[in-house]
Amino acid sequence: MGGRKNELDPSESPGSLFGGMLRHYRELRELSQPQLAAKVPCDASFISKVESGTRPPKEDFAATCDAILRTGGALAYLMPYVKKRLELVFPEGFVDYVAEEARATELRIFETTYMPGLLQTPAYARALLSAVGIQRDDDIDTVEERLALRLDRQQIITAETPAFVFAVIDESVLRRPVGGPVVMREQLDHLLTTADRPNVALQVAPTALGERAPLGAPLTLLTLPDSSVVGYAESLRRGWLERDKAVVGPWQRQYALLQVAALSQVASMDLIRQVRQDLYS
Repeated sequence: MGGRKNELDPSESPGSLFGGMLRHYRELRELSQPQLAAKVPCDASFISKVESGTRPPKEDFAATCDAILRTGGALAYLMPYVKKRLELVFPEGFVDYVAEEARATELRIFETTYMPGLLQTPAYARALLSAVGIQRDDDIDTVEERLALRLDRQQIITAETPAFVFAVIDESVLRRPVGGPVVMREQLDHLLTTADRPNVALQVAPTALGERAPLGAPLTLLTLPDSSVVGYAESLRRGWLERDKAVVGPWQRQYALLQVAALSQVASMDLIRQVRQDLYS
C-alpha cells in the first residue's frame, strides 16, 4: 500500500480529500486499516479503497469513523461535498447500488447495449466512458473517476472469496464496436477467459429470441449475505435500487426465464469465438 499512498492527491476530488483525511486520522490514532475495519465494522479492503479515493463513502461510514477516530466531525463535514461530486459523476442511486454490490454473494446481470461493467476490459471501459463524457461535456477528471470505480468494482469477481456472477448478454452487445477492432478483440477474448472462472456463468441471449425475450431492458439482481435480493435498474440519468419483494420477485422469475431461453454457456462461448473470427480476425 505504500506506493498507493504516495500517489494519493487529496486535491483531485472530494472523494480523494475524504480518503486523505481518513488516512490522516487513522494513522494519528495509530490504527492499521484492518484494525479500523474491525471497529467499523467492514472489510479492510473497503478502508483501503476509500482512502485511495476509488470507493465513495456513505454518511453512516463517515459518522462511525468520526466517532472511532475522534475527529471532531471532520469526515462528516466533508460528506456534502463528496455527495455533490458523486451526483455530478454518477447517476442518482448508483452509489447506493455500489455499496450493496460490494456485499453481494451472487449477482445476476442482463445487458442489452454494452458489456456489463464488471466484465469490461480497461480499454473497453475507457473508450465507452470517454464517449459518454464527450456527450455530457464532462471533464477528464470525471471520466477518470468513473473509470477508477468501474475497474475497482471488478475485484468482486477475482477476490479471495469471490461473488458468484451470472451474466446474460444480448447478442447485439458482441457485435457493437466499441473502441475499434483491437479493443473489441481484446474484450471478446476477456469474456472467454472470464467465463472459465468457476464463479462466473456467462450466456448470450440470441437476437433470434425477438419479442419472446423475457427481459427487454438491463437489470441487475443482487443476493445479499442475509439471502435477501435487491434489484437495480437505470434510466439515462438515474438509477434506482429496488428492495420491495413484490417488485423484485417477478424480476427474479423473468431473469430465470431469460437464462432458460439464452444459449447454454458452451454455445455462448462458441458464438463469441465466431463473432471474434468474423469481425476481428
